[in-house]
Amino acid sequence: MNHANQSFDVLIVGGGAVGCAIARELARYRLSIALVEKEADVAAGTSGRNSAVVHAGFNNRPGSLMAKLCVAGNQGFPALCQELDVPFRKTGKILVAFDETDLATLRRLKAQGEANGCRGLELLDRAQLQAKLPQVGASAGSSPRRRGSATPSCTPWPWQRMPWPTG
Repeated sequence: MNHANQSFDVLIVGGGAVGCAIARELARYRLSIALVEKEADVAAGTSGRNSAVVHAGFNNRPGSLMAKLCVAGNQGFPALCQELDVPFRKTGKILVAFDETDLATLRRLKAQGEANGCRGLELLDRAQLQAKLPQVGASAGSSPRRRGSATPSCTPWPWQRMPWPTG
């Protein structure tokens, strides 16, 4: 399709997760929108090859933009995936401690996560850890249960195929 002589209100460069999400949001307004991507399809670059981890936000400096975005994204991502019919799993994550230094780090990360607004953080004693992961010989653990993952190459595609009523 040749749009050489057409003008748009918004031009979005890049058809990864962010570009497609921006296009989806802007499609709610009376705008003519163009999204350009150098590859043959969306999510052909980094967005399609990331680790798919939805970070909880416990490992970020309290008050930082990264902490705020991780927590907000973590809390909103499951509903977005459901809306877009993208597979999402709440996998959780267990950090383990083998000595007192490690345990102090887990306590610091738990406090940091709570300061950031993370939900569901808990410290596990040896018995709780062994019940969840008997193969791990650690003395304690931390379980940020809010962590999840989505299929990385799937997330931009539903945004691309959404009906975009533009004016």
